[in-house]
Amino acid sequence: MGSWDTGPFHNDAAVGTAERFDSLFDSELPPWLHRLFDVAVCMPEGPLDTDMAQEVIAAAAVIASQCPGGEAINLNSGPREPVPPLPTDLRPKAVAALDRVLAHADAEVDRWYVRERGEQWLGNVQRIRLILAGPASSREPASPRRQRQVFAGLQLLQVRFGVEDALDLHARQPEDSPAHALAALLELRSYEVDALDRELRATASRAGETLAQVAGGNHAGVQTNGVLRFTGVELETLGARFALASRDLQDLANRYEYAVNAETDQASAARTAAARTRTTPHIAAEAGPPPATAAPPTTGFPSHCR
Repeated sequence: MGSWDTGPFHNDAAVGTAERFDSLFDSELPPWLHRLFDVAVCMPEGPLDTDMAQEVIAAAAVIASQCPGGEAINLNSGPREPVPPLPTDLRPKAVAALDRVLAHADAEVDRWYVRERGEQWLGNVQRIRLILAGPASSREPASPRRQRQVFAGLQLLQVRFGVEDALDLHARQPEDSPAHALAALLELRSYEVDALDRELRATASRAGETLAQVAGGNHAGVQTNGVLRFTGVELETLGARFALASRDLQDLANRYEYAVNAETDQASAARTAAARTRTTPHIAAEAGPPPATAAPPTTGFPSHCR
């Protein structure tokens, strides 16, 4: 699926939903929408399929546009034909379906190349839900958001350096220092490990879903898709890439830690040298010149001869 912006119709799956709005008769729209939301709510626990989630968001946006305050909904790239008034009993179903999407929204935000854009997309979805639920819901959060899922790359940085985000490492070192440059590399490498970890988990999840169908007596998935043959190779390849990237991340973390310690030692040595330079002239001035030694008296004769 491709996305090009943060609005409800700014992705390929939502464009297909807009086409459904334009192609169905007015009497066919409510049954189709009821079925879409019912299927989304009744799906097994866990994140919805990405295309289904985007279809739910797009359909809910059209319904929300007919609610009080719905003029704020962005329907660009949405239905081209005017949508007839839709039944109000679709609104609570749309809210329930959006709750399924929002329950795992942080994982979707992480897929955006620029996280700020993902946060904008999430804000648009939450606004749709608020409008659908009515004014009373605006006094409280639309849906409790789960804590952001942490993958292997960021988890290593949190354990080793106590940061909440890879970007936090930049702020700890001067911009012209080797440690700062290593922090940039460490950030990029942690993102690569996170992406591989996420892809590895998703592939294993898809394989598990197919095998679960086989366990229930549906063997077509294995027979036609070759899940055991092709998915097994894909999992092994991803696993090898993940192991290599994780090892590189560990090595880079060691180099960063060494550079930080070296810079800390240099700064400490410089402060010690500066302190000595400030105190040495003061001590010398207080000491003053050495006392003169008195010469012994000379008479030319030994003392016992006088």
